[in-house]
Amino acid sequence: MRKETILAIFAGVLIGVVFAFGAWRLAKIFKNNAPINSPQPTPKQKMDFSITLESLNDFDVIYKDEISFSGLTDPSSNVLVITNEKDFSTKSGSDGSFEIDVVLPAALSETKVIGFNNQGQSSETKVKLVYSTEFAKSVEENTDLTKKPTAYVGTITDISSGTIQIKDENGDIKQISLLEDTKFINTLKKNIEVKSTDLAIGDYIIAMGFVNGNKVLKTQRLLITSPIEENKFEAKKITIEELSKTKINNISLPKKWIGPDIKSLEIGQNIILIGIQNEDKFDIRSILVVE
Repeated sequence: MRKETILAIFAGVLIGVVFAFGAWRLAKIFKNNAPINSPQPTPKQKMDFSITLESLNDFDVIYKDEISFSGLTDPSSNVLVITNEKDFSTKSGSDGSFEIDVVLPAALSETKVIGFNNQGQSSETKVKLVYSTEFAKSVEENTDLTKKPTAYVGTITDISSGTIQIKDENGDIKQISLLEDTKFINTLKKNIEVKSTDLAIGDYIIAMGFVNGNKVLKTQRLLITSPIEENKFEAKKITIEELSKTKINNISLPKKWIGPDIKSLEIGQNIILIGIQNEDKFDIRSILVVE
C-alpha cells in the first residue's frame, strides 16, 4: 500500500476520534449545566363572586306574612332582596351566611337577590314565588307535612272532568287535579270568586296545592290572572363624587325616595342605588348607605 494512502486513512481516523470526543464533551457540559425543572405550583384561580339561596325554589307558595330569605355569599357582603314593591337589605356574616325577612307582593312575582362584596364585585339570583295568605288553611289541613305547597303556573291547554292541563313557561305540560273544595278566583275582575265552568282554554292560571307521586298537582286554590311581570329593578353601588340637591354624580334625584335625605350624604361615601333604568335615565326608588 502506498505511503500516501496509509497517511490519509490515519488522518481520517484521527479526525473522527477528535470529533467524537468533542461531541461527548459538549453533551456532558450541556447536561451538567441544564436547568433543573422543579415542579411549579398551579396558580389559584380567583373564584367568581356568587350568591346562593337556601330552602326557596321557583313557584313555592308562601302563605305567611313574612318569608325568610337565607343563603350564602362572600363574608361581609351587602345583600339586597328586591321585590316589585319594596327593597330589603342586610349584611352577610363572617362565614358568608345571611338571613332577612321579606314581605312579598300578592300572587306571583319575581324577586331579585343581589350581593356586593368588598372587592367591588356583584352577583344576582332570582326566584319566582307565589304569595297567598288565603292558602294558609289548606296548609293546615294537609296531613303530609313532608310536602311543601307549590304552584303550577301556565296557560290552560285542555279541560276535562276534574282535570286541567297547562303548558308552563318552559313549554312543559303539567296536570292539575281539581278537588270538591277548590276555590277559583278571577284576579282580572277584582278578585271575584267564580266557578270551574268559567275556566277556558287559553286562560293563564296559578294553581296552588300539593304534588302527588305522579306529579299531578291537587289544587285547593286557583287564580285566573295575567302572566308574570319581569322585575326590572336594578341595584348600583357607587362612590359619591358629586353631590347636589338634584343629583348624585350624574344621576338625577327624584322628588321622593326611601333612605337617607340628601343632607346626611357626603362626598366619598359608598352607597347603593335601587331603581329602574329607563333608557339613559336611572329612576331611583331607594338609597342605601354602605357600611
